Amino acid sequence: FLTLFVLPLLYIIFNSKNQFKSKMRKSKNTSFLTLIILFCTSVSVLSAQERISPKDAVKIALENNLQYSVNAAQVNKALLETRTAREIPKTGIFVENDDMRPSDPDGDFKIGIQQSIQWPGLYKAKRKYFEEQLKFHQLNKNMLDAVIKREVNTAFYQLWYLQDVGKLYQKLDEYYTSMYKAANLRFKTGEAAGLENIAAEARMKELQAQRQQNEQNISAQQQQLSLFLNSQVLYLPEDTNLQKLDLEDLPSDSFHPSLALQQQNIEIARANIEVQKMQNKPDFSGRIFSQRLYGMKDPITGFSVAVEFPIFGKTAYKAKLQSAEAEVEIQQSQLRYQENQFAAQTRSSYTEILKAAEMLKYYEGIGLQQADQIFDAAMLSYKAGEIGFSEMHQFFTQAIDIRKNYLIALNEYNMAVIQYNYYIKN
Repeated sequence: FLTLFVLPLLYIIFNSKNQFKSKMRKSKNTSFLTLIILFCTSVSVLSAQERISPKDAVKIALENNLQYSVNAAQVNKALLETRTAREIPKTGIFVENDDMRPSDPDGDFKIGIQQSIQWPGLYKAKRKYFEEQLKFHQLNKNMLDAVIKREVNTAFYQLWYLQDVGKLYQKLDEYYTSMYKAANLRFKTGEAAGLENIAAEARMKELQAQRQQNEQNISAQQQQLSLFLNSQVLYLPEDTNLQKLDLEDLPSDSFHPSLALQQQNIEIARANIEVQKMQNKPDFSGRIFSQRLYGMKDPITGFSVAVEFPIFGKTAYKAKLQSAEAEVEIQQSQLRYQENQFAAQTRSSYTEILKAAEMLKYYEGIGLQQADQIFDAAMLSYKAGEIGFSEMHQFFTQAIDIRKNYLIALNEYNMAVIQYNYYIKN
């Protein structure tokens, strides 16, 4: 409505007025119209934002993330490959003329077909190999679930943290604006020197710049969250204080999806060993012919069967088998490495949780309450003239640091919990 009706109407009104105004008046009207346009644009951007919970964000990501489309295509491709396991070599048609001699230059003209097949066990081994690859892509969905949940929660709680930082800056802005007004009044009435007024204004301007920077950080984090959610909507957390995440219970049989994928790589490598063993088996071929195909009255009909043995390629076949066996050892070593890595990362993230939890005990116990008391008492004392600006600024800095450090500790705690919950996912 704003774009289609209000803005064009405003433009027409101001454009008609400008015809009777001076150039200076035209410039002012144009600037005013520009401000209105910017305001309307800001309103439309804000209206596109929605507030959601962490569970809603994860749900949207699990439904919309493009990685699932890629995984579905990989599963379909692997499923189609399993149907190629019983691929039979092409059937040949041959024409030959043999038994020619001077008394019978025409010889015996023959037409027939020929077919070769590999060792029957090879087809079974290939199908097993393709089925193991299919299982890998099917298991990969569980891995995607775990990774996407971790990424979405990380982006969401980081955004929530920045939102709370913005609330803190807003509260501080109110304090310093009030402080600046008080300092300015005391300066005008001659109760304080001009330095106090300048310092208060400088701190107020600095805080406003920090608020703008935090708003930009929020915007960037919203873009990051929308990327994971595959959405054009810029989401915001619920308009409540940042919540502390809960630890998930450690499963009795903990086997992370990443480790399950690596275990499946071992099964794929083992299936490949059977393929290489069957490659070393004989191949069969046969053909059948008959002169009846082109109308001979007394046709010659016959067949032949051949078996092909890997006589001269044994060294190469043996090397392929050894290579496949070595691949199994590599994948097993990789699994052991990942298990040790996951165990170390789980312990590390849990240690980070304990460290942050110790700090949160203080802040949640008396720290935040003391910060609020320092804020209020310092402001009242300053307005009453009991303390000067420098003393009040020191008290404010102490209280601000408590508030900031609490948010930092809470954010670090949540980030560590997200990582820990990811590592222990069954």
